[in-house]
Amino acid sequence: MCIAAPAQIVEIKDNVATVDFGGVRQQAKLDLVSDVEVGRYVLVHSGYAIEVLSDQEAQESLEAWDELLKIMDEENAERENSQ
Repeated sequence: MCIAAPAQIVEIKDNVATVDFGGVRQQAKLDLVSDVEVGRYVLVHSGYAIEVLSDQEAQESLEAWDELLKIMDEENAERENSQ
């Protein structure tokens, strides 16, 4: 299974963007996308931006990730409490 996460572009230098995943920053290569600019959201997989997201797509993706992380936190808390 492949997972791509939404990230906001905060800086572009040459063909590499610094992207922000909710406070965690990393580099993403821009070889596979075009029409990118600071402030836009992209899907990142294995260090590459693979898709530029519309504002609506970015919002929906971020909400889905927030829900997934919330569920994972709840499951981890349940496991810790049952030990």
